[in-house]
Amino acid sequence: MRTFCRILAGLCALAAMFLGSFLAYRAWGSGLDVSYASHREEKATHTVIRKATPGHVAAMRHDDPPAEPNPGDDELFAYIRIPSWGRRYRLPVWEGTARTVLDKMGAGHYESTALPGQVGNSSYAGHNTYADMADIRLLRPGDVVYIETADHWYRYRINSNPEIVDQTRTDVIDPDAAGVERGLTLQTCWPIMTGGNVTHRLIVHGGLDGWAPKTDGVPEEYAETTETAVDKVGRKVSTVSERLDMPVTGVLGFSCLACWILVSGVGWLFSRRRMVSYWHGDIGGPMTWLWRLNAGLLPSHTVVFTVTRLVPYMLMWAALILLSWRYACPPLAASGLLG
Repeated sequence: MRTFCRILAGLCALAAMFLGSFLAYRAWGSGLDVSYASHREEKATHTVIRKATPGHVAAMRHDDPPAEPNPGDDELFAYIRIPSWGRRYRLPVWEGTARTVLDKMGAGHYESTALPGQVGNSSYAGHNTYADMADIRLLRPGDVVYIETADHWYRYRINSNPEIVDQTRTDVIDPDAAGVERGLTLQTCWPIMTGGNVTHRLIVHGGLDGWAPKTDGVPEEYAETTETAVDKVGRKVSTVSERLDMPVTGVLGFSCLACWILVSGVGWLFSRRRMVSYWHGDIGGPMTWLWRLNAGLLPSHTVVFTVTRLVPYMLMWAALILLSWRYACPPLAASGLLG
């Protein structure tokens, strides 16, 4: 009975950790695969959204912008860029706002509203996660939002504070809702990081503040060519992801798994006798079994042995979490079972 209880407790602990992993995926982890998802869609549909040349600053024009071609249903046709959220934030925009569209990782454009830069109210909705549009709650009047299409940049400037409205308020995407001729509306569910049948929306409005062809370069906020260490690592991981045709979470997960096998394998070579003795002792539970998989160095020195076991142990958990983000969490999120 005691053994059964320990195993049951261990399984409950693993279930709780998976739930935590899923919540982390919804909040942040899904954002790791946004670039891969949009790149794959561009490749599959032969969509060409040109990347402007960094280092060349595009001067914003203030005449009437050109008309954008009408996108097809569920088509990827633009990206939302918000400089205050970091240079790497580039949220894909799909035509339509059905859940099946938003679950593709990105924002949806309300089909009945204006296209970027056009007269009316160009309106977009996204999930209320940190990887998507939860942080529109932080936008303030004067903040800049760019809509990047295949050939143009459209700069909008926020002209209102975020507002919580009832979900029945469809007037927030009316042509004149932003109070300007060429408006912008960003919308997400409220409260943030909640699922199920939420009854309120968080919205923020803005107005067009210039446009530029991408052949002229990039907005000044993205013209800096110096990369931080994080930017370099992120770019290299994204490149590997595209070449392997595998989401970033999968690339990182299998990398951690390979490192765990290598590091723990070396530990087992040094400490095989001591490690085997653990398996001959008390049966333990699932958490104990996972700990026993990880070997350390210098088995005769307890402190060093324990500390060096922590390295493969952390690699193992990193691999498990990232691979759950790759294979288990996306279908679970799409099912709506956990909100």
